Amino acid sequence: MEDPLTRFEDLLASQHGLVTLDQLRAGGLSEHRRQRLVERRLLRRVRPRVFAVVGGQNSWERGLLAAVLSVDGAVASHSAAARLWSFQPRPEDRYEITVARQRRTSVRGVAFHSTCAVADQDVVQRQGIPCTSFERTLADCTTLLTENQLGRVLDDGLRRGIASLRRLSNCAERLESGPGRHMSIIRSLLGARGIGFDPGGSQSELYLFDVWRRAGLPLPVQQYRVRVGARTYRPDFAWPDSMVFAEYYGIAFHSGAHAVVADSQRLTALSSSGWLPLVFTRDSSDREIVDRTREALGRRAVVGEISA
Repeated sequence: MEDPLTRFEDLLASQHGLVTLDQLRAGGLSEHRRQRLVERRLLRRVRPRVFAVVGGQNSWERGLLAAVLSVDGAVASHSAAARLWSFQPRPEDRYEITVARQRRTSVRGVAFHSTCAVADQDVVQRQGIPCTSFERTLADCTTLLTENQLGRVLDDGLRRGIASLRRLSNCAERLESGPGRHMSIIRSLLGARGIGFDPGGSQSELYLFDVWRRAGLPLPVQQYRVRVGARTYRPDFAWPDSMVFAEYYGIAFHSGAHAVVADSQRLTALSSSGWLPLVFTRDSSDREIVDRTREALGRRAVVGEISA
């Protein structure tokens, strides 16, 4: 006799082993057969109108999807969506969902939000779970994270290619401030990131940039393209007029044989072309960063005056 769950195999696989009552009915499963599956402990109810295959692997994502499926039209949002998007830093882990309507719904163990402002572009799939877009999630977290933290999250999203300043700007135009959302923060983040903004290669690189800014030093160009022969290099930071460049060597991206060879080739090529290198690591103090940079820029300024 055919296993009645066989016809739902693809659906269960795509939904972390979950299926809704409506989906069972749409698949032609009668109430009697559903009850039999529960009695035989093949299915168990995990949320109102949501069932899970017994023996399936439990996970945080599975629990979140069960909460989303239990409310028609719901999507994961706020801190839950922040976890799906791997915000770093992110708010405290908890199940949060949003529904595009004004009527409030009580969902056990779930923070519930209702709104009339969820556009189609605000909803995507993440790990098989309907959730708010990166940009909408960022806006919804403006009371959960500081502006500095939100800026770090945004820049990380831009580096990973999952965030867009254009989409964030569109989101800011559609949304208004209200309880739990401060759009002035989003507009401030956008104002600090103009046309052609490059978020750099890592948070540590951005920290270097901030050290130079606070010291009043000339600010470098991020990811500046330098052509040497047939190769193009992109040092983390460059002062093109002074032909000085700086790089941050983090353990994650600058260790191992391949990284050592690549770094050496880049430093040699740029140095032989007249560029003065500055290399900083996590052990470099703010004072060292400022002093070495000021010295290098000053040295090149003197050389320029003598040459002139």
